Amino acid sequence: MSTRDLWNRYARYFNAEEGIVFPADQPELDFYTQIRKEYTGSYLEIGAGSGRLAGSLEGQSAAVALEPSDLMLAKWSVADRELALRIQGTGERMPFRSDSFPFACFPYNGLQCVPEEEIRIGIIKEAFRVTAPGGVFLLEVSPVFARRESEPLTERYCAKMPDGTRLVLREKVERRRDTNTIKYHMFYTTIDGDRETTEEITLELAVISRDQIISLLKEAGFCDIIEWGNYDRSPYDNELSPRLLVLAVKGIQNVVTDSGSCFDYSF
Repeated sequence: MSTRDLWNRYARYFNAEEGIVFPADQPELDFYTQIRKEYTGSYLEIGAGSGRLAGSLEGQSAAVALEPSDLMLAKWSVADRELALRIQGTGERMPFRSDSFPFACFPYNGLQCVPEEEIRIGIIKEAFRVTAPGGVFLLEVSPVFARRESEPLTERYCAKMPDGTRLVLREKVERRRDTNTIKYHMFYTTIDGDRETTEEITLELAVISRDQIISLLKEAGFCDIIEWGNYDRSPYDNELSPRLLVLAVKGIQNVVTDSGSCFDYSF
């Protein structure tokens, strides 16, 4: 199944969870709002979903939202559509001119949603290519996933939707040590009166350590790397931090001469 097809299937449930089942993560929104005050200019968000961070990333310059799922892009609100140019595409093959964005980011643990190592490497290289010299790339992952073990099928929630239906998630977690990934087998049941329909979606997340992330960024050419362990910008601690936020600089001396098969995109 292609990345586009997977996220198109998941879009409905992802949007329900982000906007209805679970409240907005205000510390996350505040973090990106503050970051954008410090790092201005045009920006690129990789894996932009249905626009949850559009308001926090808003600035006075051109904004681009890259997302593999066209159904996710279709869910952007009318107001959020005014904040960024939405483009359907994937991070390992970005259709942008080299050195285009003073600020680029890949939030949501998005890199871990790419189980293939070679594609993750390609995404980081592409992020370096499209980031402007002197610009920054912000990446979020959760090394704490490495502690997740297999779990039996368990009901995670039963939530009432705005249309009166109920959405139930039952989930089984499969730890795959042979591929160093974790598979989430998610069974979504929609209950509408006496009718029940269930759809299974499997999401495979890569287990990525802090050292692996730092190595990937340095090998791509990034420098001056800053690490935080949470949205409050506390120092990263491998045992205590719930996430790893990494801010990396593309040195002014770095240039990219190979834009691959990507077409130019002017701003």
